[in-house]
Amino acid sequence: MTLWELLFTSKKTVPPHLGAWYFLLPTSLVIIAVLSIRFASSKGYRNFWYWGQLIQLLIINAWYIAARLPLSEALPFYHSRMAMWIILFAPNKTFFKQYFALVGVFGSIMALIYPVFYPYPFPHVSSLNNVFGHWALLANCLIYLVRYYEVKKGDIWKICQMTFGVNAIIFLANLLTGGNYGFMSKPPVIGDHGGLVNYLIVTSLMTVTLVLINQLVKCKHTNRQIKS
Repeated sequence: MTLWELLFTSKKTVPPHLGAWYFLLPTSLVIIAVLSIRFASSKGYRNFWYWGQLIQLLIINAWYIAARLPLSEALPFYHSRMAMWIILFAPNKTFFKQYFALVGVFGSIMALIYPVFYPYPFPHVSSLNNVFGHWALLANCLIYLVRYYEVKKGDIWKICQMTFGVNAIIFLANLLTGGNYGFMSKPPVIGDHGGLVNYLIVTSLMTVTLVLINQLVKCKHTNRQIKS
């Protein structure tokens, strides 16, 4: 099999087995998080992740089309996929973008601590996309939060509203396509308890996590303002 076929084949086999290499993924998250907070003001650093994310999105979506993936797999209804597009193109200094920056941090951590790969051997484009795409998402989201985070009145309630609303859209997409977007049809770890119960459990856990991330970012932001 040629390198091109390894990268872009649409013939399903088995997902890559990471073995001991798995531990590099959580380690890489810590490194990228530290670098992104440290170099958020660096234009070169920001450009690297911005353009890297954009190129990654164009390549993987071109492959989705070329491989004729079904609507149950190819639509941008995973939280990370949504956050990738929004963090690149949504206007700055809006709660909408700030919310998805929090989602992107959450999604990146979850995706690389509990990686779920398509059934293609490494180094298939889907595997590279899963790793690099979430690296770039974490970097871009942290850069945004460092540069533009704003303390919002009633932010906890807004996060609850946004999460239940966004997940309701994803729930509907799953009903229409038969997909597992947002891992709400077949949630990992907690198991499948039926569509509506899955929605409530996943959304509740996600809301709590996003509120915690927001509170952490808010504390860091407030402390930085006090010091300055």
